[in-house]
Amino acid sequence: MRRTILEPQHRFNASTEMEAAVATRLLKFQLVLILLILVTQSGRRKKTTHRKRKSIYSKSEKNAIIDSLAHPLADEHWSFVIVDGVLHAVNEEDPIQSLFKFLKYNAPELLKRIIKEMH
Repeated sequence: MRRTILEPQHRFNASTEMEAAVATRLLKFQLVLILLILVTQSGRRKKTTHRKRKSIYSKSEKNAIIDSLAHPLADEHWSFVIVDGVLHAVNEEDPIQSLFKFLKYNAPELLKRIIKEMH
């Protein structure tokens, strides 16, 4: 019987066997706890940031495709120079910058070809 509240109900004789049994039970309990934590953690869905879907081709690759399609046709008729400029503007998604690029790079050659065709 216990004499005070602070005394344990059962008195054990400390032995190495008892300590080994307690240590084994404690180790098993810790392993079960770790496994439970791992299982609960792996079941949670991780928050993912919403990224833009990566397109198949980059802008520069799309520009190269447009050039490879439109430039041979532009050699045949000047109107394909305008088609080339419009396709590049759609790809770049900046119409003002595309207009300036068109005027800088394509307009002089386009004017020469139109004037040549008129004469």
